[in-house]
Amino acid sequence: MSALAQTPTPPAPASSPPVMTQATGLLDLMMRLADLLAHETERVRAGQVQDVGPLQAEKLRLSVLYQRAAKDLQASGTKITDLPVPVRAQIVATSSRLAEAATKNELALRVGRDATRRLLDMVVRSMRDRLKPVSRYDARRTPKLVRMAPCAVDRRL
Repeated sequence: MSALAQTPTPPAPASSPPVMTQATGLLDLMMRLADLLAHETERVRAGQVQDVGPLQAEKLRLSVLYQRAAKDLQASGTKITDLPVPVRAQIVATSSRLAEAATKNELALRVGRDATRRLLDMVVRSMRDRLKPVSRYDARRTPKLVRMAPCAVDRRL
């Protein structure tokens, strides 16, 4: 046998099309999810909470796709260090951007939720205090009933 016949064939490089397709697909999902989170955060901070609801389904869909793509890339045995330097740099930069967008989004949603809860609690407390039957008597010294005003509270946020 010759020396060429005994040499095992080297493994396929990490830049083969399926791995690069997976890596660029993951990168695309990361960018889209970061953009969506940033947009949602802007809407919450601008007080346009009604615009946030429709974004939830897309955020969930992109999150599921992102998790699946990351697991698929990991299951293929590819490490980030195996990817070409430009792709690796983009993934690192985009993952930092995604983490920052997720943190800001979570904070904005938490602050908005807490502020809404505080405001609703103040309204409820005010209504209770206003409608609380205080020792009120009429001219005959009989307790006077206080009429309750209808009130609706929306706690969806």
